[in-house]
Amino acid sequence: MFILIILLSPYCIAQKWRTQADSLLLAYKKAATPVQQVKLLTDAVCIFVLQKPDTALLLSNKAETIAENSNNDTSLAMVYAAKSAVYLIKDNNALTLDYALKGLKLSERATLPPDVLAALYRKLGYVYRNSNRFTDAVQVYKKALAYSEAAHNLYEMATTSSNIGNIFNSFKHYDSALIYHNKTIEFARKANFKDIIVRSYMQIINSYNGLKQYPRAFQAVASMQPYLSDPEVTQVTKGLVYTVIASLDMRHGDQRHALAAQYLDSMRRLITLTSPGKDNLIDYYLNRSLLEFSLNHYDSASAALEKYNELKKTRDDEIISGHAQELATRYETGKKDAQIKDLDQQNRLRKKLLLSSFTASAIFLGLLFWVWQQNKKIRKQEEHLNYLMKELHHRVKNNLQIVSSLLHLQSAKIDDPLAQKALMEGQHRIEAMSLIHQKLYQTKTTSRVNIQEFIAELSENLMHAYGYKAHSFDLQLQIAIKELEADIAIPLGLILNEVVTNAFKYAYKNVTSPALYISLQEQTNKLELAIGDNGRELTEKAWKHSTSFGRQLILSLTQQLEGTMQMNCDTGSVFTFTFPVKPVQA
Repeated sequence: MFILIILLSPYCIAQKWRTQADSLLLAYKKAATPVQQVKLLTDAVCIFVLQKPDTALLLSNKAETIAENSNNDTSLAMVYAAKSAVYLIKDNNALTLDYALKGLKLSERATLPPDVLAALYRKLGYVYRNSNRFTDAVQVYKKALAYSEAAHNLYEMATTSSNIGNIFNSFKHYDSALIYHNKTIEFARKANFKDIIVRSYMQIINSYNGLKQYPRAFQAVASMQPYLSDPEVTQVTKGLVYTVIASLDMRHGDQRHALAAQYLDSMRRLITLTSPGKDNLIDYYLNRSLLEFSLNHYDSASAALEKYNELKKTRDDEIISGHAQELATRYETGKKDAQIKDLDQQNRLRKKLLLSSFTASAIFLGLLFWVWQQNKKIRKQEEHLNYLMKELHHRVKNNLQIVSSLLHLQSAKIDDPLAQKALMEGQHRIEAMSLIHQKLYQTKTTSRVNIQEFIAELSENLMHAYGYKAHSFDLQLQIAIKELEADIAIPLGLILNEVVTNAFKYAYKNVTSPALYISLQEQTNKLELAIGDNGRELTEKAWKHSTSFGRQLILSLTQQLEGTMQMNCDTGSVFTFTFPVKPVQA
C-alpha cells in the first residue's frame, strides 16, 4: 500500500481528511470560475481516494464534465491525473494507463504545470512497474522526478526518487538503487519526512545485502536507529524495519545475534500494541524461529515455526481464495456476456434471413468478431493461470530455501564430521531443486526451465561453496540448449549436482590448476550431457564398486529419464549421459 500512497499528493496522508474534504467541497460551491471548481474538486479527490474511492470517482467524473465544458486543457489534465489515481487505487491498470496517457497527450498542445505533469508520469510509472516493464517505469519516473523538482515539491521529489530506487532494487541494479535512495534521504531530510527516511534506509540495507556488502548494511542500520523512536514513523514502517534488521543479523551478524534479538523483541512489543500487517508477522515468526534455533531454545523455536506456518497458510489460502473468486466472477461474467451475444446473434440472424447477401456478409463478420472476443478472454484466463503457477513455484522455492537454512543451522550444532557432511550434501540437493523452481517462475512459461542460466548458476554456487575462486578455477560451459521441459530439467539438474559436487569434493586434492567442463548438446532426438574434471582420484573400478547414495541417485535418475551413462577416467573423470528427448526450441 505504501507504493500507492506515495504516488498521491500530500493531501492523501492528511490526518484530518474529513475536515479538509468538507472545506474543499464548501469552497467548490462558492468558486467563481470553472478552473477554480476543477482545482478544488481534484484536490478533494486526492483526499477521498484512500478513504472512499467510489466517492472520489464520482467527484472526478463531475470535475471532468466541468473541465470538458470549459475547454481548458490544464483543468482537463488535472482531472485525468486525479482519475488515474482513483483507478490506480482500484487496481485497474488499463484505465490508470488510459487517463495518464490522455493527460500527457494534452501536453503536446498546451503547456501544463510541472506538478500536473509529474503526477501523470508517476501514474504511468506505476502501471509500467506493475506490468514488469521495469526499464519503461524507470524512464517515466525520472521524468516525474524532474517535473517534481521543477515544482519544488519536496514530498513528491522524495517519494518519486524512492520509487526509482525500489525499481532498481527489484531487478538487482543495486548500485543505481543506492544513488536514488540516498537522494530520497536528502530530499526527505529537508522537509523532515521521518517515515520516508526510515523506509529509504531499509531499502539501502536491502541494496547492500544484494551487493553482499554486509558491513555497509549494518552501518545503514546504525544511521537509521535514531529515527526509529520518532512518533512520525508509522507502526507498519517499524514492523517492516524490525524484520529486515532481524533477517540481516540472523544471516550475516555475529553468533550472538544481539541486533536480531533486540528488534524481534521490539516487534513482539509492537504486536501487542497494533497490527503491523500479516506479511510483517510472517517474517517476524520466521526470524524468531531461526533465532531460537541458534540459541538452542528448541521449544520456543518450534512454537514460532508453528505460528509462522499457520500465518503463512492463512495468507496463501486468502490469495488462492481471492484468485478463485476472481476467476469465478470472470467466468460468470463471460458466460452471461456469451448468452447475451448469442441471443443477439439469433435475433440478427432471423432478420438477416429476409435481407440480401450483403446483410449475410455482415452477420459473418459479426460472428468472426464474437470468436475473436472469446479467444481474447481465453488468453486472459491462460495468462492468469500462468501467473498462479509462477506464484506456486515461487513459494516452493522459498520453502526449499527455508529448509536449506534450517539444515545449515543444524549442521553448525553437530560435531560428527560424517553427519555434517550428510547435512551439507542434503542442503546442496535442496538448493539445486530450489534453483530449478526459481528458474520456472522467472521464465515466460511455467513448464520450461532456462537450463543455460541454471547450469551456470548451480556450478558457480557449488564452486564457491567448496572454497574455489573464479580467478583460480577453470570453469568451461558449453550449453547449446536454452530451455528444457521441467520434468526433464529437474532430474537432469539433480544428476548434474551430484556429479559436480563429487568433483569438488574429491577430484582436485592434488591438482594445481583445477578445471571443470560441462557440455549440454542436442543430437538427433537426443540430449548429451557431459561433465568432466582433470582430477586423478576416481577410477572406473572404484566407481563401479561404490555403494554411495550419490551413485545410486545418479543411476536412478538416469534410468528415470530412460537414458544411458558412460564413464572415462583416462585424462580425468568424464561422465557422459545420453537421454532420448528433444529440447524445447526457444
